[in-house]
Amino acid sequence: MIYLHKILPFFLSPLGIVLIFLIASFFFKRKLFVFLAFTVLVISSNPIVGNFLMQKLEHPYKPISISSLENFDAIVVLSSGSYKKIGNDDNSRYEISDSDRFFAGIELLNNFKANLLIFTAGQVPWTSNWKPEGIVLRDKAISLGTDESKILVTKTTKNTYEESIALSKLLPTRSSVLLVTSAFHMHRSKYLFENQKLKVTPFPVDFRSSTTKISIMSFLPDVGAVIKTSLFIRENIGRIYYRLFL
Repeated sequence: MIYLHKILPFFLSPLGIVLIFLIASFFFKRKLFVFLAFTVLVISSNPIVGNFLMQKLEHPYKPISISSLENFDAIVVLSSGSYKKIGNDDNSRYEISDSDRFFAGIELLNNFKANLLIFTAGQVPWTSNWKPEGIVLRDKAISLGTDESKILVTKTTKNTYEESIALSKLLPTRSSVLLVTSAFHMHRSKYLFENQKLKVTPFPVDFRSSTTKISIMSFLPDVGAVIKTSLFIRENIGRIYYRLFL
């Protein structure tokens, strides 16, 4: 099932749609499909479009001052899947590509917003030979001086829904949690964790939208814009799916 959840959204993403149109042009010998593929690629790679869609995805979340927060039963840092194992068995290490969630969790703990920091142990089947992400983050936090007794890691999970289930096994019903995840991912995450009878306060990080002024660069195709457009589509598919089936 996890493979379907990861593969199917691709065909609704800009690159998936472009691929479908190009295949159609090959079989049906119609230039219209090439034109449609080109149009989708140009629009989805436009920085203005990508930034606009990301703003919609991150709404209404804004950066939050740590000093404005109360105390919670736990700080929960969701896995992002942005880590990798490099090297070989004799000499290997883990690198975190997107560390905003990790460092936000550490900072919140150091500012005494909770006495417990929980990392979710995200791991998909094709990384089964790696440590789960939560274990990697826990080890890194301890190496930076965080008290090991204040850190928990959930059981291994494959997606956000499983993360919410795993967390509910560690905390009593109605526990207050400070949820740390990317702003674009917060809407869906908050819904799923509240569905497990937890009191959730969002702490969004990893903002992908920007307030950069429009310039000539805003009209040049950019791979980052394609990524933002794809995220917008994938995240909304997830929101719709869980609203319908939970």
